[in-house]
Amino acid sequence: MRIWNSWDEEQRESAVRITGICIAVLTVFILISTVSYLFSWKQDMSLLSADGQELAADDIGNAAGRLGFRTGHLLVGELFGLGSLALPLILGALSVRLLARKWHYSLLKTFLAALFGALLSSLLLAYCGHLAGIDTVFGGGLGGRCGTTLVLWAEVQFGAAVTGLLIVLLIAVYFFFLSRRFCRWLSSLGRSREHRRKGKAEDKVRAAGCSTPEAGTPAEAGTDEEGSVLQAQDPAGEAKPVSGDGQTAAETLERTAMTETDTSVSETKEAATGAEPGTGSAEGGNFEIIHDDSLNAEVKEELKPIDNRLDPPDGLPYFDFPPSLEMLQSYASSRYEVSSDELTRNNNKIRTTLANYRIQVTDVKAKVGPTVTLYKVYPAPGVKIADIKKLQEDIAMSLNAKGVRVVTLSDSVGIEVANDHSSIVSLKSLLNDGAFRSSKAELPVAIGYTITQTVKVFDLADAPHLLIAGATKQGKSVCLNVIVSSLLYSKHPSELKFVFIDPKRVEFTAYASLLQHYLAVLPDAGSQEEEEARAIVKQPKDAEKILRSLCTEMDERYDLLSRAGVNNIKLYNQKYKDRRLRPDQGHRYLPYLVVIIDEYADLTMTQGAAPESKALGRSITNSVVRLAQKGRAAGLHVILATQRPSVDVISGLIKSNFPMRIAFRTASRTDSSTILDTPGAEKLIGNGDMLFSPGLETERIQCGYISGSETETLTRSISEQKGYGRSYNTPYYLPEVSESGSDGSGSDPGSIDMHSLDSRFEEAARMVVTSQRGSTSDLQRKLGMGYARAGKVMDQLEAAGIVGPQEGSKPRQVLIGDLDSLEPILDAYLHKG
Repeated sequence: MRIWNSWDEEQRESAVRITGICIAVLTVFILISTVSYLFSWKQDMSLLSADGQELAADDIGNAAGRLGFRTGHLLVGELFGLGSLALPLILGALSVRLLARKWHYSLLKTFLAALFGALLSSLLLAYCGHLAGIDTVFGGGLGGRCGTTLVLWAEVQFGAAVTGLLIVLLIAVYFFFLSRRFCRWLSSLGRSREHRRKGKAEDKVRAAGCSTPEAGTPAEAGTDEEGSVLQAQDPAGEAKPVSGDGQTAAETLERTAMTETDTSVSETKEAATGAEPGTGSAEGGNFEIIHDDSLNAEVKEELKPIDNRLDPPDGLPYFDFPPSLEMLQSYASSRYEVSSDELTRNNNKIRTTLANYRIQVTDVKAKVGPTVTLYKVYPAPGVKIADIKKLQEDIAMSLNAKGVRVVTLSDSVGIEVANDHSSIVSLKSLLNDGAFRSSKAELPVAIGYTITQTVKVFDLADAPHLLIAGATKQGKSVCLNVIVSSLLYSKHPSELKFVFIDPKRVEFTAYASLLQHYLAVLPDAGSQEEEEARAIVKQPKDAEKILRSLCTEMDERYDLLSRAGVNNIKLYNQKYKDRRLRPDQGHRYLPYLVVIIDEYADLTMTQGAAPESKALGRSITNSVVRLAQKGRAAGLHVILATQRPSVDVISGLIKSNFPMRIAFRTASRTDSSTILDTPGAEKLIGNGDMLFSPGLETERIQCGYISGSETETLTRSISEQKGYGRSYNTPYYLPEVSESGSDGSGSDPGSIDMHSLDSRFEEAARMVVTSQRGSTSDLQRKLGMGYARAGKVMDQLEAAGIVGPQEGSKPRQVLIGDLDSLEPILDAYLHKG
């Protein structure tokens, strides 16, 4: 198998062809050996006792030589007799499959049919040979020694007559499973002619419902009367379970058979009178009307649910998902085992320090983590936990270690001590863990490895927003990459979109290549190159604009949820996939939107800034607060990261809407309290050591690690795959928003030159009227236009009276109700009249 996997496609194809040739040669050899044995078996019988003698070629009668005679004797004389001719059939089918791949039947079915056919032939021929007294022909009888032995045993047990009946019964069972024609013949025995015609009609209706004649095959409907009646009954060639008038399938079949009988009787009368078939005589002739109710039949089968990963317009049927974990590194050389000497030393120092303060303990247990080891201290009865916690600094001094924290556990007091050598927790090991692979979360994130030796996985959809803060170079950027990579491994491009806001301009550059798969952008780029350059938002002005657009998107989603009668995006998408929401009424599959903002403090910094910058800062803060307050049910989730965890950046309004928080090492106890409302982050050791607070409790975790090269490899493997399978290969467009301080209105329709219309004006007009939605972003997506051209075409549509004026961020109203009303307008402007 290893050698096979190391070959390329051409080598594998060549190996398959060579194997087919070898099997074909073996087939020809067995066929020649078997057939030649039937004519030369008496002459070559001496070869069975001439193993040590040298014989000339002329002394061997079998055309395949000595080996051919032995092969023929084994198959014909010892096994199946004449039934052994089925073996070349099996091998021939296999060689045809390997060489030409044109064998249209199941290889397993062919093998079983040939094998059981050979066995039954052996029994039948042995039985007939025994009755005829030729048990020794071909060296083992007509059915071979195997068949003869079974027949003789059966005759002793049941007698000759019953043995013959059993063989006939086995043959009937064999043909019952092999041939449908045999079943039809067997079921028609003893029936009248009318019943036979009815049975044939049933078979044809059943066959019409199960299969369709291949091209080039003459249809039965054109060859006989029965076919014509069936064709008139169901032009679509499908068998309907219930007819239009409520008749069952059995009643419909009975009526069909009776109709055929009446038709044949009427044709006989017409032939006797000399009239044309189907026309009747001049006076008082028969006139027959055959009604067709098949089109009114009730459809019982429900539509197949929508698969948002495969079905258009948002499906990617050729997208390889999830990405391979082989692209990530394991960092096996950066893992260190904590020695027993280190654990014993720390245990003794902890016991000694506590004993110095007359604190008795009953037991100490150590749980080793990748960076920090948790020593669980079980105090003796009567010892106060507060007495141990206030000795935190003394314990740290005695251990001569950094990052010592004393925490309260459910059954003991925990003392966290940094290991002498910290290990790297690779993202590959986190994603390969069962906690992530079997997670039922909507947006699972494998964030790191806990101090209790488990992989920590949380659901961003339940968070619903995340605040990440800490001093510089403590692991915030790596943490963001771990979160994004986890989501890329867990969600399909049709299910998730990102908005990256990066004031530093360098943190999220690798994700710009995901534009056609995972990014959501504004539809205001003038060209594809500009859109790619602006895929990652880098300027505060652009950040303010896209955040306002996200608020508009959130409001539109809530409107869709309200119309659908659901209260969250999960129920809405399930209802849409079950085809209970109509796309022509504006409904669509809604992907999750994750907004990641790095260096949030830089975006909102307003001290000493100009009035415009202050207005931008206030607008950004208001938009973030709005998204945090209402975005959860609509599928919008915000991740904020900042290295300045001060109260003017992380305000009370921000903290109240971001219950899930991650704190890396901070410079002071105050900063830790600002992030987590509790001290402790100032005791961390850095390099991904963090405190994770999902709301109430705080847990120490070693964050996973993914390098920049791994991130680039992952994003490149995704971006190189085929994008959306449609003519307008575009990203996910957010709603249009007006420039800050403008009214958002378009240009004056009276200034539009309607004598030089865009070449795609007619196509855009038909698309807008058909969808009843006048949106510039729709023109960009469905017609592949740039933003400037789409805006110009929309202004021309407004000047032509097809759409109304722009109303803020809402789509324009379509003034034309159908395509028939659109035609006179197109004729007038395109001079078609």
